Amino acid sequence: MSSLVAEYLRANKQAISDEWERAVLPDLAQLTKLDRGAVIDHLPEVLDALAAWLEGSGEDAERLFSALTDGHALQRLGYGIPLSVLNAEYGRLRHVLLVQLLNVPSSQRVREDLIRLDDGLDRAIQHAVHRYSERRDHLRDRFIGFLGHDLRNPLAALAYAGNLLSDSDGLGAKERNAVTTIGRSVTRMTRMVNDLLDFARGKLGAGIPTTPAECDMGELCQAVVDELRSVYPGRSITARCEGDLKGTFDAARVQQCLGNLVGNAVQHGKDPVVLSVREAEDRRALITRVSNRGKPLSPELLQRCFDPFASASESNGLGLGLYIVAEIARAHGGMCDVASTADETAFTILWPRSPRSETPQRP
Repeated sequence: MSSLVAEYLRANKQAISDEWERAVLPDLAQLTKLDRGAVIDHLPEVLDALAAWLEGSGEDAERLFSALTDGHALQRLGYGIPLSVLNAEYGRLRHVLLVQLLNVPSSQRVREDLIRLDDGLDRAIQHAVHRYSERRDHLRDRFIGFLGHDLRNPLAALAYAGNLLSDSDGLGAKERNAVTTIGRSVTRMTRMVNDLLDFARGKLGAGIPTTPAECDMGELCQAVVDELRSVYPGRSITARCEGDLKGTFDAARVQQCLGNLVGNAVQHGKDPVVLSVREAEDRRALITRVSNRGKPLSPELLQRCFDPFASASESNGLGLGLYIVAEIARAHGGMCDVASTADETAFTILWPRSPRSETPQRP
């Protein structure tokens, strides 16, 4: 079925492309790094697809929408263009098309075609955004798999070899010190790989995975303190537990989170280091608090301490520890806070008891 709007789209591809280029480049700085061919990209196919859509050629339209999906969206992903910019591009395209189509003489059919055009553009955008997200998730999973498999395996081999050497007879003091250094380095590298895995899951959209089960937060806190006391025997590290501390949490992740905080306090602060846990006033959440004496955090670091790599220059690691703390709390529906004065620095986390149906006796 003939359509004036479809005819206009096909006849004015160059004018629409020029107007589109003028519309997007001033507002979307990321696109200015691309050459003109990459900016225009699959716009002619989009216009052909929309024309076919208006004329009722569904198969042709779907085929051309697929060109947009596999071409434009994946090209933008390959250039590192974020999804927000991709969506903004399509918003500008919608505006440009509507302004251009004001040149078509108005009639009932033209008005109906404009509504149908809008529906077709929505369909094309949905195809493209879905494909972009699907491929991005695939790349994320490959990245996480690379870290998990290709880096952990050689570290495991090094740890095994180090253990064999440490059990060997006849090692001198120098050799034994070298083996101990290897063991400590492997442990540190393993922790860094695990932090990178958690960072990848959190930052790239998957979130840090948790497996909640009923447990006692007080027992978890005591286990964290006991472990770090053995690592730092000369330091004052204590746990204070108060009230009913049972809830549904991922025990391993909670210990990782609190271990990061206590370890951070030991490394950067002064004694005493105290890990306390108590019930919130409404009894629907637990509150953990890790405090230490020492030099207060700077206002700048205080504002961004939970950002990834924020403290890398001030630590021996990647600066991911506090970021992972916040991500683990978020995965439990919790919130992190930090306060630092001349007297004390304290990190506080609120851990909701979830699901509430498992704690019906609490008001």
